[in-house]
Amino acid sequence: MRALALAERLAVALARHNVPSYVYPLGECWVVVSVWRGLVAHTNGEIIWWTAPHPSRRGQALLTYALAPDSAAKRISDHYLLVRARHPEPSPYLAKIRGPQQVNVIAGPA
Repeated sequence: MRALALAERLAVALARHNVPSYVYPLGECWVVVSVWRGLVAHTNGEIIWWTAPHPSRRGQALLTYALAPDSAAKRISDHYLLVRARHPEPSPYLAKIRGPQQVNVIAGPA
């Protein structure tokens, strides 16, 4: 499973930048690496992509990518500092992964 191997390499590279992460396989060809609220990387085993915490020049969400886990980790670690500053507490909405393609969202405090 190439996607899982690449995601695990990304998690190791993120740890070198003191960025905690969690690897969630969501199928045979798709794995996500959760970093912080609003910062989740995806991989299919060939490319790593994520949405940057700052908008594009047009004001829309900026989807960015990297091919190597080390370069992705460096850029994601920079984004991590931004999202931690914006959201110092974890999200009140927790995602509980229960196997491939089964994500249950649990509402937090109202």
